[in-house]
This record gives sequence, C-alpha cells and structure tokens, in this order.
Amino acid sequence: MKNIKYTISAALGGMAIFASCAYAQGASNKEETEEKSAPAWTERESLFIASATEQMTEKTGFAPSLSWTGEAWGNVSNGNSISGIVDSLFTLGFEQDLSVLAGGEGWGRIGVSAYYYTQTNKGELSGFDSSQGCFSNIVAGDMARVFEIYYANEFETGIGSFGFRIGQLAADEDFMGMDYSDVFLNSSFGAMPNVAPGQLFSQYNVATLGVVAYYSYEAFDAAIGLYNGNIGQDISSNNGFDYANTFDTVALWYQFGYNYEIGGLSGRAMFGGNWYSDPRKANFDPIDTDSFYSFYFGLQQALVNDSEGNALFGVYARVGIVPESRASDQNFYADFGFNWFAPIPGRTDDVFAAGFSVVENERSARVDYAHYEGALEITYKCQLTPAISFQPDFQVFVNPGNRNESGATYVVGARVEVNF
Repeated sequence: MKNIKYTISAALGGMAIFASCAYAQGASNKEETEEKSAPAWTERESLFIASATEQMTEKTGFAPSLSWTGEAWGNVSNGNSISGIVDSLFTLGFEQDLSVLAGGEGWGRIGVSAYYYTQTNKGELSGFDSSQGCFSNIVAGDMARVFEIYYANEFETGIGSFGFRIGQLAADEDFMGMDYSDVFLNSSFGAMPNVAPGQLFSQYNVATLGVVAYYSYEAFDAAIGLYNGNIGQDISSNNGFDYANTFDTVALWYQFGYNYEIGGLSGRAMFGGNWYSDPRKANFDPIDTDSFYSFYFGLQQALVNDSEGNALFGVYARVGIVPESRASDQNFYADFGFNWFAPIPGRTDDVFAAGFSVVENERSARVDYAHYEGALEITYKCQLTPAISFQPDFQVFVNPGNRNESGATYVVGARVEVNF
C-alpha cells in the first residue's frame, strides 16, 4: 500500500509541476516568437515523461517510458467472508532509435523493459482454484525482473514490408492477440491457457531468447518466431535470466492474418500455431510426450460504425486446439465476446465489454477440475485522460476446481493504469 500512496503523491506532484510548462515556437518569418501553452495534463498520453524528454528524444532518439498498474480484487462468493488482494505493477523501459544516433536511415532500434510487481495476501484469492486462467493478467510472484531486451528493424520493399526482433522476447507479445480481447483482465483472454502452457512457452511474466520475423503486404500479414524452449519459472528469485540448457529444446510459432471490410465494416481473421520440439526437456514440469503442437483461430468483426467510419460495436471469437491428449490437460479452449465503444455520449475513448471463455479438461485433470470450466468477464474501461484509466471488473468462474456449493465463484475488482 505504501507503493501506491507514494505513486499517487508523485503523480499529483508531477501534474502540478508540468501542467504549467510552456514552450516557445516560431511565429513568423520575421523571427518573432510567442509563447504557447503546453497541452494540459488532461490531454497528454504521458503525464510528464514525454514532455520532459521531448527535445532529448528528437536529438538522440532515446524515448523512456514508465507506467504503473494498481489493482484490488475480492472473492465475494461467500457473503461476508471476503478474501482479497491488492497488487501493484511498475513497468519501466526505453527504446533507442539508432538511426538518429547514426545520422542515417535503416539502423533500427533497441528496446528494454523491466518491471517490479508486489502483492498483499500472497498467492491467488482463497476459496477457489481454476484452470480457466487467473482473474488478472498481471499477477506474478513478487519480484523485480528484466522482461524484454531486443534489437528490431523494418524494411519497405516493392513486394511488402519486412521486419524482425531478436533478443530476449515473450511469445505472446507477437502471437495469439486480437484487438477486441485486449480490454479484458482475465489472463485467458491473452495467452490461451492450452495453446501456451506456462512450463513450455514464455508468457507475460517471463521472456526468453528468441527471434521473430514479420511480413505484411496490403491487407495480409504473417509472423514466425523461434524461441528457446527452456524458459524460467515465474518465481521471485528469477530476475529474468533464469533459463538453463539454452536451445536444448525449441519452440516454433507462426501466425497469418488478413484484414478486410464488409460493407464498410472492418474485420480481421487470423490462424496460427506452435510446435515444441521436446516437452520432456522443459525446464520445469516436463511433459512425457515426444512433441507438443497446437493450433488457434481468431475472428473479429465490427457490426456498427459511427458517422466517421469508426467501430461502435464489434464481436470477436478465438479457438485453441491441442490435438494430442497426452500433451495437455486442456485440449480445447475458446473465448468470445463483444466491445461497445463510446457507450456513454461524450465518452469517446471508453469501452464496455463482456467475454466468456471455456476450456475442456482432459481425463487426467478431472480429479480436481470439472469436465468443462467457464469464465464470464464484464468490464468497463473508463479513460479518464489519455494517460490515466480506471477499470471496474466482474468475473464469474463456472465449475472451478475446489468449487463451492453453488458451483461458481464470483470475483470483483478494479484496475487503475497511469502512464507517467
């Protein structure tokens, strides 16, 4: 809680200081200048870092970033017996445009990100356990950890655009995601729990060595990635580099996407999958099978546009399949939902969304879990300013393991995000 209080105090102090900043701008060919007020803090995408470092970024290509995410969650399934946590995530990073330093085009950029996560009442909320993902996609072991370190570059050609990233990477930064599923807080709506099981593939909390290449031409895009198969565990002692027997086993990812329009309504279709060379050599929780492979599909479609052609209401669906029953406790996964953009007049950046996910547990996992589990999430992301958002959230877990008498668990929470 101290971290949250200190962060709020720092944010308020930064607002007061930087809201009064001004910059000089040329006003005429007669070399006359006039002062023009800087954008108010309510209009900035970054409260103060972008403004404070704007001139440095233009001259050197160095662009730092700092954000904070704070949450409070409670399991309200048992009336007055409410268990809860408060957690906090600080994310720090930068990108360095090498072309600015070199004084020419085509040199690419390097990027680094790290974070610090802490939580009260260590562990997940008491009262239930679920294979349907965690209620929050930032929950991790208490730690300070280096996340991604990469070099990236892009090239325009007559046959399309090519790009790549190489370094310490997280696979779910480049695969499985859809715009309409990003608003949800439950972790299943990000990295699909059966397509990317934690012991095999790098997810939000842990990255590993790898390379990913991109290609796009008009409405078509594709990506392919090769990663070290021995990722580190999400434990407090892992500072981001806890992987052993590097490339003793490997993970291959691929994805194809197509953006289209039907009657002026935008949509996107994607297909992808992965292959893991030898799950028996996984760094932890090895799987007794020769290889792991999976497929996933996704579709999102705007259904209503506003007068300017922007989506007002849209739906999406994703499916993940692991064909070999021995390779995963969950062979089938699906989620689907809707986004309602600007649901309140005048609140153009707000989003109201609801999504449902379902997973089928294999026989070996049904000792503690039901045949099918589901999770319903209803959320409203209120964009208070371009840099600050508030998001209340409600989730229902259907048939969770260790379930209570009602067969469902109810979790409520709220998230605040601040981009400094």
